[in-house]
Amino acid sequence: MKQKIKIAIELFLNWLSERNVRRTSLFFSKFKARLSANYSQQKWKIKLIRLCDFIIVRSNGFQFIEFELTNICNAQCIFCPYPDMLRTEKKFMNMSDELLAQNIKKMSHFKNALISFTPTTGDTLLHPEWNHYIEKIMQTSAIKQATFFTNAIKLDASNQDKLIALLKRDKAHKMSQLYFSIGGLNAADYKTLYKVDRFELVVDQINSLLKLLKENHLSVGIHLHLKMLRAGDFEMGKAMALMNQCGYPFLYISHSHLYYSNDGYNRNAQIGYYQPTDEKKKKACSYLYKTRFAADGSVWADGCVISEMPNDSSLKLGDAEISWDEIENARTALINQWEVEGNIPKPCIGCTVYHCKK
Repeated sequence: MKQKIKIAIELFLNWLSERNVRRTSLFFSKFKARLSANYSQQKWKIKLIRLCDFIIVRSNGFQFIEFELTNICNAQCIFCPYPDMLRTEKKFMNMSDELLAQNIKKMSHFKNALISFTPTTGDTLLHPEWNHYIEKIMQTSAIKQATFFTNAIKLDASNQDKLIALLKRDKAHKMSQLYFSIGGLNAADYKTLYKVDRFELVVDQINSLLKLLKENHLSVGIHLHLKMLRAGDFEMGKAMALMNQCGYPFLYISHSHLYYSNDGYNRNAQIGYYQPTDEKKKKACSYLYKTRFAADGSVWADGCVISEMPNDSSLKLGDAEISWDEIENARTALINQWEVEGNIPKPCIGCTVYHCKK
């Protein structure tokens, strides 16, 4: 029955317009915030909060803001273009205070926005001021929801404490979901996928964070996405027992044996890839209507994992120095180049992320 309800919800959300999907997400975020008070003393609230989490995640839409605090990473995943980018002239850096201030001014052009602190390459927690930067942006009136993505390698005791403090100060409950990427269910698969030996460390740190969340009666949704090798076995029971030893009620685990790619992507024989759609790409991908503020000051029309390829800036709209009108004019030109001239940007050729705008 639970599965049928979830399928029905997803079908309903797919039927809604982008605008109404966004309204749905905001409504259930507010509803969850009300339910979260004293949920540990009122167990009946847990199922409703989990349902809210499901709807919030499924109603994120395609136009949320990507905000890259850093493009530096502490892994070299075999499914990511980062290792190839290290051999280019790309500048690897943390976002500066000056650039943060410039980008915050541009936030006024958004309304009821969801912001994802998820870099195309890099890990959010490597920025030394990640918590202060996130908190400053969440305080802007245009931002109504926030989330971020990390591989949890840097989720040490200090950063756990920073995260708990940030969540406690977040009285509006804007930060409702967090995403962690884990390589498989054992140390060998993890090292093959991420090229670093951090599996036990990551498992311990995630369990430590979940314990703190439970002790502090916080209800942020924690999503663990397990990256799997082509021949890797996934068992939900094993994953839950390993990753949620304290029984935190708002942990959600997903997994994938397949990865996104495009025609310019260097594929790895140890993992599988999604196949390109047979759909004729006459319309520009929905993700080009998104905006990514990069750590180096550039502004991009993208948001998927393979949208910035080594030595390619096809989807770049400009930088923080130019006006918002100039950025949107560049986006319009990019989309017209695709839809009118039939000239698809390099990262989008053969891309398996493609999703047509409603």
